Amino acid sequence: MPGTQIDTPGPIDPSRLFARRDFAALGLVALLVLLNQALIQPTLLRLLADAPTINIAGRQRMLSQMVVKSALALAAAPDESNRTRWQGELARVLALWNTNHQQIRQGAIGWNPQIRQSLETLEPHYARLRAAAKTLASSLASDRPVIDALLEAEAQYLPRMDAIVNLYEQDARARVDRLIATGWALTALTLVALIAIGAFILRPSAALIARQIVALKNARDTLETRVKERTAELLRVNNDLARESAERSEAEERHRRLLEQFSHVARTTTVGEMASSLAHELNQPLGAVANYLEGSLIALDNPAPPCLDVRPALAKALAATHRAGDIVKRIRQFVTRHNPNRCQTAPSQLVHDVELFLQDDLAPLGITLELHLAPELPLINCDPIQIQQVLVNLVRNAVDAIAGSQTQTPKIVISTRSTPESTVEFAVSDHGEGIPSDQLPQIFDAYYSTRVEGMGMGLAISRSIIEAHLGRIGAQSTPNLGTIVSFTLPIVGH
Repeated sequence: MPGTQIDTPGPIDPSRLFARRDFAALGLVALLVLLNQALIQPTLLRLLADAPTINIAGRQRMLSQMVVKSALALAAAPDESNRTRWQGELARVLALWNTNHQQIRQGAIGWNPQIRQSLETLEPHYARLRAAAKTLASSLASDRPVIDALLEAEAQYLPRMDAIVNLYEQDARARVDRLIATGWALTALTLVALIAIGAFILRPSAALIARQIVALKNARDTLETRVKERTAELLRVNNDLARESAERSEAEERHRRLLEQFSHVARTTTVGEMASSLAHELNQPLGAVANYLEGSLIALDNPAPPCLDVRPALAKALAATHRAGDIVKRIRQFVTRHNPNRCQTAPSQLVHDVELFLQDDLAPLGITLELHLAPELPLINCDPIQIQQVLVNLVRNAVDAIAGSQTQTPKIVISTRSTPESTVEFAVSDHGEGIPSDQLPQIFDAYYSTRVEGMGMGLAISRSIIEAHLGRIGAQSTPNLGTIVSFTLPIVGH
């Protein structure tokens, strides 16, 4: 019909076709294995299991003759000692003969009915022969009628036992013949299956593989040509990347130097903003030194100077001098430009150093600085001056936040704790005015500040320092309730 589209089957995938043939071959082989297990193995196992029964049946004839021989020897024994010996021999052979007879009867269950019928016919003669032998074995006197009965029972027993043994052998031979015929049939079927597999599966598969090898060789040659072309192109790209990498390394080095310059400027600016409090902090030990020395000079002007009283005053003046020197040393370390110098540092010591640096700056503002430090924190590998700069930046930001709020009891908390990620977390929290949620994601950007007079570099520098130490920094804030800025640093060995 016009407009009707007839679907035509596409070409058959050779791999799927050969896969089907391979599975068919595997199924045929599996069928042959199952036939072997079902037809050959049970018969073979049956023959192996029945072999002891056939051997016992053949041995039973010999044992019956040994019973009669022992009985005749017992009857002809010249003296009592010989009769006793033969009587024991007769009892032993009789017990073995009786045991074999029971085994033959139990082993005949799986044989043909003719063998079982013959055993039933043999049973009366076996019983008479056994009864006569038991009678002779239990008496030391020679009993001629019993011997005659024994010989007569043997004459009836032996030909029937021979017939039973022949039946066993005939049945076993018939099974072997059937097993051989079945084996040859399976062998012929296996050969036919192998020929079919070779003709219809292996031969086409080999031809397909040969064609694929030729195609792969051609594809390899084409691929080698393309690889050479691509290698030359990649070599040019690698040269460009090496040049770009060198330029990037130079840019990173310039960025690092610029960051250090910014950090130095930030530390210098911080010290400049704290100038009045630092001057007050230095005036205390210097004033104490002046007072102690002036008092000592007055005491030494006396006609009889009290030297014992002057010594403690001079010692106190010396201690105050050391304190002033420590203050100057701490300030100089903070503001001096230096290359990064990382070492194993105790987190709590960093916080205590920052507390000493800021305590005289916070006291005039009425702001309390509390430390909540976790005990026995692991060491961290860091540049102490840079981490102190981060903490000072965060505390001074907290001071600015508190200044813009109406908090009755202004307080800043520095806390530390160990985290499950093998890091130490530092957190600076305040109860200031907080940061609006729309501004919170931008506070770590360079030149962005929530204060009009701010430069927007403090938190940016802090983030660069923490990331250079393989740490993380972040902030949480609720407007009018306060802000928590925290950062983590990996512990030594992680």
